[in-house]
Amino acid sequence: MSTVVPFKAKGVRIALREAFDAHIPMRFARERIQPGWIHGFVVGLSRDFCLIAEVGDTMRFDGYVVIAIADLSQIEEDPSREFVEKALALRNEALTIPRDFPLDNWATIADAAMRMAPLLSINVVEDEEGEVSYIGQLVGLENDALLLREIDPNAHWHADVGDYGFEEIASIGFGTGYLDALWHVAGSPSDPMSPRLPRSDSVH
Repeated sequence: MSTVVPFKAKGVRIALREAFDAHIPMRFARERIQPGWIHGFVVGLSRDFCLIAEVGDTMRFDGYVVIAIADLSQIEEDPSREFVEKALALRNEALTIPRDFPLDNWATIADAAMRMAPLLSINVVEDEEGEVSYIGQLVGLENDALLLREIDPNAHWHADVGDYGFEEIASIGFGTGYLDALWHVAGSPSDPMSPRLPRSDSVH
């Protein structure tokens, strides 16, 4: 029988630490950000962020996502833990824990993600739509923002750069099957980027 981790009684960081130490499948809710659950294993933890190795509906590991601990509204052991663990084992899906992955701030997280994968997903909160994803390559940093050369859903590179303020960011994902497919179709951008507009004139 699955045992629920009592989130409110223990506190989020204690529950996350136990999940990290035990390497068991968990599920995470961020009701303020997005409905539904994130399923996976806690493989990195800091004061403000946690790194999750996601498990997809196909019962395979599907990349990583970093979320802000402050956004968590609920965390518990996956009610289907036994099934998840057996399915992953039968599919020879091994949990991979990135070594020395920094979880200090969004800048270090994005930089580390780009060192592990060719594309990343910067997921920002937009009032009416919840969490919206922008995919591309990190091309620079500002004091309070990430600069991303984006790629569209048809695997076409944008000529310009979008900037995403740290306060807008809800999560950063990388290493998923979808991102990998986009990269294989698009490849590295062959055309130069357009000159960057001042940030105050940006459409983002």
